[in-house]
Amino acid sequence: MSTAFVYTSSSSVIHDNISELIDADELLPVLRYPIQKRVYTLTKVEAEDEIFAANRQNGNSSMMTVSIRPATVFGAHWARKEYYYDVTCISNLVNAHLLAAHALIDAYGKAAPPSEKRIDGQAFIITNDEPVLFWDFQRAVAAAIGMPVKQEDIKVVPYWVAMLAAAVSEWSTWIFSFGKKQAPITREAVHLSTITRTLKCDRAKRILGYKPKVGVYEGLEESSKWFVEEAKRTEMAKQIV
Repeated sequence: MSTAFVYTSSSSVIHDNISELIDADELLPVLRYPIQKRVYTLTKVEAEDEIFAANRQNGNSSMMTVSIRPATVFGAHWARKEYYYDVTCISNLVNAHLLAAHALIDAYGKAAPPSEKRIDGQAFIITNDEPVLFWDFQRAVAAAIGMPVKQEDIKVVPYWVAMLAAAVSEWSTWIFSFGKKQAPITREAVHLSTITRTLKCDRAKRILGYKPKVGVYEGLEESSKWFVEEAKRTEMAKQIV
């Protein structure tokens, strides 16, 4: 009986969350501490180490593993300068997992192929293959859930002002919650909104046969409907209780 393990990692394992990331692919090295300081990402790095070490541990007929590294995920059940971001609709991410699982099962019991065709023990970046402008996407999200942002209501503030506000938010939240809550706005979030972060999923397309089936804004429309309906159900449940 074949055993396939598909792990959901993160594309952040190759990003320091500080510098810009343009058309990045799997050839970039995984970043570790102290270069990588984000705890969430460090857990993904450690998990990848474990699953890659487990791949074909007892020969060609043992468990085979693969790591899927999605860009920022959105979907149901889940400024003036132009900063592009890659995102991933949850439907496309699920499809990528299924493709990877079937590929592992097909490879079970066979000798490992050349690296350019290999699936097991490898990592694959998954995106919608459709970079979007960061702030256009945020405003599209707001509009999709019935909270459109008018152009005249948009205020652009200097980077240092936003970072100062985020620092105050972090410290005040830490003080008043005794370090138990996360600030509503953080310096990391502010900084990430001012850089380009695009990735290439060419390897997944070539080896896994991956192809996004749901476009960014189509997925956004679907997820917004789910979000609004879920919010209504939650509110009704509260009233019943």
